Amino acid sequence: MKSNKKITNNFISGKSESEQEFFNKIIDLGLKFFSGEIRDNKVLKYKTPEAFLKELKDTLPANGIDDDTVLDTLQEIGEYSISQSDLNYIAFPDSANSKHAMAGEIFSKFLNQNLIAFDRSATIATFIEIQLIEWLRELIGYDFKPTSEIKSLSEVGGMWTTGGHMSNHIAIMSALNQKYPEIKEKGLTSLSVTPKIVLSGKISHYSYNSAMHHLGLGNANIISAESNADFTTNLNDLENILKEHVGSNDVFMVVAVAGNCRTACIDNIEKIAQICQKYNTWLHVDACHGGSLLFSNKLKGRDLKGIEMADSVALDPHKGMFVTYPSSYVMFKQRDNLVKFTRYPEQVRNGESWDLGYITPFFGSRGFESLKIWLMIKALGKDYLGEVVEKRDEDAQFVWNKIEDSRYFTNFHEMDFYRMAFVYYPKDVKSIVDQEELTDKQKLSIKSCIDKYTHKINQELYESGDVCLDEFKLHDIGDTIGLNLSSERYFVMSITVGNPLYTEESLSNSLSYLFEKAKHYHKDIHKEINEIIFDGKEQQNLIRSTGPAGWN
Repeated sequence: MKSNKKITNNFISGKSESEQEFFNKIIDLGLKFFSGEIRDNKVLKYKTPEAFLKELKDTLPANGIDDDTVLDTLQEIGEYSISQSDLNYIAFPDSANSKHAMAGEIFSKFLNQNLIAFDRSATIATFIEIQLIEWLRELIGYDFKPTSEIKSLSEVGGMWTTGGHMSNHIAIMSALNQKYPEIKEKGLTSLSVTPKIVLSGKISHYSYNSAMHHLGLGNANIISAESNADFTTNLNDLENILKEHVGSNDVFMVVAVAGNCRTACIDNIEKIAQICQKYNTWLHVDACHGGSLLFSNKLKGRDLKGIEMADSVALDPHKGMFVTYPSSYVMFKQRDNLVKFTRYPEQVRNGESWDLGYITPFFGSRGFESLKIWLMIKALGKDYLGEVVEKRDEDAQFVWNKIEDSRYFTNFHEMDFYRMAFVYYPKDVKSIVDQEELTDKQKLSIKSCIDKYTHKINQELYESGDVCLDEFKLHDIGDTIGLNLSSERYFVMSITVGNPLYTEESLSNSLSYLFEKAKHYHKDIHKEINEIIFDGKEQQNLIRSTGPAGWN
């Protein structure tokens, strides 16, 4: 028999000093990633996709590498990874820098529990997840219990998922099966109607289109309600749609958005809930962004009033609660909602089994991902986390004011909380453009110019590694640009204030990179828009002779 020394040295026993030393070095590397030391204190060290493809060209290795080389390899991976916890990262959340959540994340991997089952699989982990679901129910305003009063799996009114995309899928599937229970046995083709959902298309997440496709319902059966200028659902149009479908039995769900993924603006949940109750329609609240506000009584009352009236709610702790990916939950007002998906309803209802896999659609084997947020809440408490969320709200307002005061940018919306979208369109340039009678061709040319410089500034900042903002395309629903191009989408840059370690000083430092770029291209955008407007005629001086500090 061959010696097992090599095998022994490469698998964890928990008894070896060399193992302790190895994992100490791994933790040290992780902390150096957070500190920025292995990233040269950049948000990221930029390389092109082609460069990565070229460097990672190795074929399947026949022989391995020693531990020192493993550590060197991990350091290089950290060197070229983007840090969402860096103070100059002001793009899409989350900072994922909760000490206790990270402890839960690391320890859960050592435990390697499989939440598909209780016996021989995940004993205490099963009930920690159930307890966490009760805590989330309490935050939303659903009925909640101590775990000692939960007698069966049928009372578990929520579940973990990999992200908002999956949480929204399961919410749609739940509402569909609630409305049409016969499809479990007979399928969708047995229905005499074509099932439809209603949402505001310009502010909704792409997951609803994906879900309607994946579930065999079809994108054509999404009814799009109008969006208001403030990036919220138009209540009158929503009610008119439901009124038109009275008696048809085809609309099975309405989606309200508590922090859309572009601007984080929040629907009037209470009024939408009242409309849904009037027309007996399932209401799903997509609170993947806004769910963090539940920890603050003040902000919940300000922004999420009525959320407890929803039939289902999607929450993403990995977006706004400082925990690592993946961490999402879909919650149901009716406790036994998930029973409809089980193969063994009697066992689930009588307490004979505690295997979560019996009631969780899509998921079989899965890890103990709930430990991280459970541990963070247990360590810090609701009140403290509420204070952190309120501080973030204040930080976001500070950034919003700085962007507005710079006069380099045009915001697309008023800020509800923590996320803002804007373009590079200096206000002095805009004021001249607003005075001109423009042709459609000129309007489109000005839009292209705005797109060009917005993207150029953002991409240069990203590749520099000094600061990172988000970028995407967005309809100018409120016509804040003033070109009346409602069918066009603009390149926008976006800031999300997600990190609890931000200070006014750090945020000002991050914005200084943005403002310096904006200042650099001010004359260029002035010149190009001048040429579009006046086309060789006598040009106006769009550059202000005086203005905010630092302008020339």
